[in-house]
Amino acid sequence: MFRWGVPRRGRGGDREAQAGGDGALRCLVVRLSSLGDVVLATAVLDPLRELGRITWLTGPPYDSLLRNDPRIDEVVVWEGRFPWRLLRSGRFDVVVDLHRIPKTLLLSALVPAGRRLGYPKARRARVELVRGKRASPVPHVVARYLGTLAPLGVRTDGRPRIFVSEEARRRAEGLLRDVPTPFVAVAPGAKWPTKRWRPEAFAKVIEKLVDRGCGVVLVGEEGEEEFSDEVRRLAGRDVPSLVGKTDLPTLAGVLSLASALLGNDSGPVHLANAVGTPAVAIFGPTHPKLGFYPLEGRALTADLPCSPCSLHGEGPCRRGERMCMHEVTPDEVLGALEEFLFK
Repeated sequence: MFRWGVPRRGRGGDREAQAGGDGALRCLVVRLSSLGDVVLATAVLDPLRELGRITWLTGPPYDSLLRNDPRIDEVVVWEGRFPWRLLRSGRFDVVVDLHRIPKTLLLSALVPAGRRLGYPKARRARVELVRGKRASPVPHVVARYLGTLAPLGVRTDGRPRIFVSEEARRRAEGLLRDVPTPFVAVAPGAKWPTKRWRPEAFAKVIEKLVDRGCGVVLVGEEGEEEFSDEVRRLAGRDVPSLVGKTDLPTLAGVLSLASALLGNDSGPVHLANAVGTPAVAIFGPTHPKLGFYPLEGRALTADLPCSPCSLHGEGPCRRGERMCMHEVTPDEVLGALEEFLFK
């Protein structure tokens, strides 16, 4: 299925007038998934907005986070079949492929465009970091996204940003009505089980936060309920769980109201940053040196000789102990959170 986004005009003034009238360029940005990557890719929007009109091609459900962005003129959803209609929609001046997987490379080649740009994935450098352990850090993915725009002569100082709609904020406020403030949003889940901090460690942090009068709410996506429920049970505190109960815009609203987010190396960390909330992220099989650390907050890692052992964290621990997730302690995490909670 291919869904065509309706062009939005009138919000914040005429788009073409803001972009320079008839001289406005048509820019196509391509980033289909995943949550953190789509959020971080929004860093290119301010620089591209200076050139003209922006169409963003993405996958579901990430379009829901982009539709409220006043910098984007059209959001197009690629779901299933190849988006031939996009190819017939007319010529783009610039195609910026921030995904660079086979199907987006094919699309970029087929779309009529004056210029095609693809971001450097730095896969070789990241693989060398995993294999060699002592290699130099890879530049943050945001720097690489922005570097893609250098041939266009635009500024490259953008930051990821997600706009929370009034409707999403109201839904979030309703869900948080009984949560004490300040509060920490805790996202214990991750795509790969090996990237999840220990449930008893999350529980200990929650226990101490609640005992100090700080609010806590669990957040996460559908499918993470079992792990989150285990964290709640071990914490022994009556903290609400929104895991699997919010769409992405509402989750963004919840995170925008939090004083901090605690999570693993996962998408909610970057979503929190993009709505102005600092994040404490726990890294295990992956590592901040791979270029996906929070831009605002703290990245905690045991920094063991075997780390990082994986590009994405999906592989099993070769030692069978997951010591990287045991070496990061609840007290260390609490100390990092205190920087943002008890000033």
